[in-house]
Amino acid sequence: MKRPLYWLMLTLLIVAMSELQTMGMLPHMARSLGASTTTIGTLISIYAFGMAIGGPLIVMALRLVPPKAALLGVVTAYAILEASVPLVHNYWWIAALRLLTGSLGGAVFGLTLTMAARLAPSPDRIASSISIVLNGLMFGAVLGLPISHAIATTWNWQASFFALGAAGLIIALLDLRTLPALPAVSAQTSADDLRQLRSPRLWSRYLVSLLTIGATYGAFSYFTPLLEHDAGFSPNTTTLILFGYGLCTVLGNNVVGRYADRHAVTLLRIGHLALAGALVVLALFAHLPWAALPGVLAVGLVGVTMNPALVSRVVEVAGAGGLVNTVHTSVITLGVVAGSAIGGLAISAADDTAAAMWTGAILAIVATCVLSAQTLNYKRVRPQPVQD
Repeated sequence: MKRPLYWLMLTLLIVAMSELQTMGMLPHMARSLGASTTTIGTLISIYAFGMAIGGPLIVMALRLVPPKAALLGVVTAYAILEASVPLVHNYWWIAALRLLTGSLGGAVFGLTLTMAARLAPSPDRIASSISIVLNGLMFGAVLGLPISHAIATTWNWQASFFALGAAGLIIALLDLRTLPALPAVSAQTSADDLRQLRSPRLWSRYLVSLLTIGATYGAFSYFTPLLEHDAGFSPNTTTLILFGYGLCTVLGNNVVGRYADRHAVTLLRIGHLALAGALVVLALFAHLPWAALPGVLAVGLVGVTMNPALVSRVVEVAGAGGLVNTVHTSVITLGVVAGSAIGGLAISAADDTAAAMWTGAILAIVATCVLSAQTLNYKRVRPQPVQD
């Protein structure tokens, strides 16, 4: 039953690469469109906004459609819009298309995770199934930026959008042939999924996800200047270190996914404390290469890799419905945006890259406190499978 999970992983991989591709082509797009790199950089935020807001709206509209049909429709639409970006040589039209592709990308995240949960062999294997699919997110983070940069440098930035659009269509065809045709959920199950969004317990667990991902990205967004300017690594060495960071996220994701169904709280406690510790080391000793390197790799092992445990905590109080998962994806996306923004503000105020590491450590500690409050006040509820 694992084979469909790997196809879902590849589906998520393409979308994750699209999310990061603009970051790797900022100067190329800026020169071509006659805009500043700052203006082009806003396309990243626009895409994230689409994921956070548009994704749940699309999933809500498709909530009674069979999962395979919904995913195929969303991936196909995403691929067509992705390949349409180079056809419009105007910033505002590109921004509109990135907003739409971001919305579709957010829906893909929610739909793939929901299918992974339904394909799990038992309710206590949901997190491990989801961790397989989340490898697509981890590999996308490793590959998206360098591949788009290489394509733009070798040919042009338009080729990157054409390539990912074509890849999206190929993935849609492969999903058509390989994914099982799961039945649509009933109207009652869909209503229950929507009703869960009114649960304070669910939103308190969303808050832990927001803080965890915010802590990680509040630091990760500024690893390049930290490694090059503070630690003194060359650009080429920095690229290799960031690639190593990506490989650590893949390793950590699989380890956490293996144990998250039974030990989610323990994993999160260890992860938050380790994340805070690694960020404090970076804040204090980033100027020392022998400290900066293991610090960055440690963040890769215990940062975004907590996702399977975060998902497990959400599933145990609200089930594995499509809307619950997609809103969770939106919260995680908001964590990326908020963490990066807070880290940037801290750097501007202190005029020191280490400030972003301190803010990340503080967010990780706050996440630990919120998690502790949850375990004191809430009784454990076993995960419930989605009813057909």
